[in-house]
Amino acid sequence: MDARSLAKLYAVDGPFVTIYLNTRGDTEDAATQLETRWKNIVRELADKSVDQATIEALTNHRGDHTNGGTRVLVAAHGTVHLATSLPQPPPTDHEITVGPLPRLVPLADALTRQRIPHIVVLADRTGADVLAYTSGPDPDQTERTDNDRFPQRKTKAHGGWATKRYDNDVEETWEQSARDVAVLIDKVARDIDAKVIAASGDDRALQLIAQHLPRDLADRFTTVKGGGRHLDGSEDVIATEVLKTLDDRVAADTIELLDTFATQRGQHDRAADGPRQTIEALQKGQVQTLILTDARDGNQRGHGGPEPMHVALDPEDLTAMGLTTHFEAPLDELLLRAAWGTGADVQFVTGGVEQSPNDGIGALLRYAD
Repeated sequence: MDARSLAKLYAVDGPFVTIYLNTRGDTEDAATQLETRWKNIVRELADKSVDQATIEALTNHRGDHTNGGTRVLVAAHGTVHLATSLPQPPPTDHEITVGPLPRLVPLADALTRQRIPHIVVLADRTGADVLAYTSGPDPDQTERTDNDRFPQRKTKAHGGWATKRYDNDVEETWEQSARDVAVLIDKVARDIDAKVIAASGDDRALQLIAQHLPRDLADRFTTVKGGGRHLDGSEDVIATEVLKTLDDRVAADTIELLDTFATQRGQHDRAADGPRQTIEALQKGQVQTLILTDARDGNQRGHGGPEPMHVALDPEDLTAMGLTTHFEAPLDELLLRAAWGTGADVQFVTGGVEQSPNDGIGALLRYAD
């Protein structure tokens, strides 16, 4: 799932129903809780005058408590156009939005971490599973290597030259396994240009693997808690630890992005600062990267027209552009649509620092006026 696939939703005629549903399955009565939440959602949808065909379609795609932390659904006119799951739970049990645009900002924000190309390595002393992620919660590529060489385990006997030689042979087997895993990681990392390599499993295996990685990949290699290759209930723990590692990478990228923004703003060159300047740049297709920080007013409204670049703070501005019809929507949703519609990247970052754009909204530009 990427910006291109999500942007296709804007071609669908609204109004849209968007639901963010808590589907956490880490409690004993998770299935019962989910059933209760959905019954409440159905009542709310009826209260919002959502047609029965759309309610039934959403019910058929709601998923279950094994679908991760959040189920995201977007529907219109009896058809579900998006049904996906995120590993992390939403801030509340559920959120329902009915409006002229799908509510995609929370989803796009949540996908920020998962958009970082990364690899998860689950290793033991005989090999590893290597999973590659580029644009969502599901792996784009899964590779595996196993070492069937003998011996694989050291003897418990004590003393004697034969025992020492046997143990040395075991060490060499582990060493060769680590070399094989390192070669596989190198291949997969080059395929997706991985920025992070998060590895979990046997401590000795991870130590040996790190030693055999090329230096540039070793710098991206980090170990996380959780478990190894076997399904032992540790998958959720590993996923949580991987997300923390990706958060650290996002934080580092945020500092770099905001430093670049502050430099361009200081030079009065290739930066738009604040909602009005950013909207003007979006209207001209000038934005390279839209920056939305968590310091923005999430309740601020704006106005839009038929095309993505039709975005304004005031409806009179759209009338002046010759538009006879327009609609009101959350400003950040309008900005997101405009950015994706003009081929711009969108970055969600932490705000509240000196380098942040005013009112939590800004942009880096493709060119200066």
